Amino acid sequence: MTLRRIGRCVSPGHGGTFSRWLPEKKGCAPEPRAALMGMSLLPADTGIARAMLRVADLDRALAFYRDVLGFEVSRDERNTVTLRDLLVLEERPGIARRPPRPITTGLYHVALLVPDRRALGRALLGLRQAGYPLRGMSDHAVSESLYLDDPDGNGLEIYADRPRSEWPVRDGVVQMTVDPMDVAGVVAAGRERPEPWRGLPRETVIGHLHFTVSQMEPALAFYRDVIGFDVMMRIPSLVAVSAGGYHHHLNLNSWAGDDAPADFEEVAGLSGWELRVPDESLRRALRERIQRAGALGTDSGGVIAHDPDAVAVKIIGPG
Repeated sequence: MTLRRIGRCVSPGHGGTFSRWLPEKKGCAPEPRAALMGMSLLPADTGIARAMLRVADLDRALAFYRDVLGFEVSRDERNTVTLRDLLVLEERPGIARRPPRPITTGLYHVALLVPDRRALGRALLGLRQAGYPLRGMSDHAVSESLYLDDPDGNGLEIYADRPRSEWPVRDGVVQMTVDPMDVAGVVAAGRERPEPWRGLPRETVIGHLHFTVSQMEPALAFYRDVIGFDVMMRIPSLVAVSAGGYHHHLNLNSWAGDDAPADFEEVAGLSGWELRVPDESLRRALRERIQRAGALGTDSGGVIAHDPDAVAVKIIGPG
């Protein structure tokens, strides 16, 4: 099988489009965001709408997403199936399974946010009942999470947030951790008010996305200064950004190494995603920033932007 790389914008420092958005010194901390001065570039109700995933076999994928996770098919168009208007599965026969660890840019995981700890416990029990394997479980202080892969290796997280009043904050920065999850406590919550497992609740949404990037600085500059997210946490290999004070709508990691190869279309992964920006005036301003950055694409249904690693994001209004 011949692999074709998904294109990438030219990197800053080589005449790239995104050089105007970079701090003057490579590796320096991000400059203070406008949000800290009361001038948020994105409204507080900004969120992830849908994620589009490449899969090799729709029947196999549906046996997991529909029959295990309980996602109803809301639209079926030949080789594309939409699930609850959250996930869009695009069948690409013959594509390879996504590797378990990042070796290229692109998808690390799609994170499905359930309403509460009981729903998370029910998901853990339901996956156990189905015999579906997990990759791990973690307590992130702001949330508790289950990690797994779909049949094509696309990474998934199922998580429940703790109340915002309980999120640890130091010097105005939300503190996220990677600690062992209290499995017994989550299972006990899942066993409250027992009922048959029928899948994740209808209130489930995409809480955040996690990408591997080729270079952290241009990726951060794009999502902070062009899209308009606020930086919530930063360590050398990981940056979390969000709108409205959420702990993160996007995680960006460099775990495949600096200048990681571009993602392949012939491997399972993320084809694109949608960012919902309900405020019309802020949505217009966002379009202008994308156009000034040279990242504006064309689409009959809205504004399309491409990040420095060619990940497509469609900007949409209220759903």
